[in-house]
Amino acid sequence: MTADDLVEVLDRVITAGVVVHGDVLISLAGVDLIRLDLRALLAAVDTPEVR
Repeated sequence: MTADDLVEVLDRVITAGVVVHGDVLISLAGVDLIRLDLRALLAAVDTPEVR
């Protein structure tokens, strides 16, 4: 995969929009030590042109 391919994929994903949701839980002997929650929305935003 080249850099141009990666740019094309990212352009398509951002244009369509994508939601990322993830959870990570690290526990030891049944005791929760670390919990990470990730929620992200990636989308393109149209901005008005200044004349």
